[in-house]
Amino acid sequence: MDARKALLIDAYRCFNGRDVEGLLSMMTDDVEWPDVPNQDVLRSKNEIREYWRGQFAVSDPQAVPTDFEPGRGEDDLVAVVEHEVRDLSGGVLVQRRETRHRYFFRDGLVRRMVVE
Repeated sequence: MDARKALLIDAYRCFNGRDVEGLLSMMTDDVEWPDVPNQDVLRSKNEIREYWRGQFAVSDPQAVPTDFEPGRGEDDLVAVVEHEVRDLSGGVLVQRRETRHRYFFRDGLVRRMVVE
């Protein structure tokens, strides 16, 4: 679990620093990622790249892992995350709240993420 936990801590650091390419390097080529606002699943790094670029152009989301919980199987891990979204001038769009992100791994990389 330690290597996966370290990878996710780095991933959240990249997310909060808007390092999209750094984030994508931590994912498999066939990654699946949730598009929560549109209730859809993104199925490639290119789709995720465009999703995040669009999101970061209009908002300032921040996500900080506060804990990690074992998954249901050997290939998953749950990150407990404090999440908040502000507009670009600092106004709160989504109040700080706790969320759970379940990650599935393959070959040391993120294969899929689900928001619970």
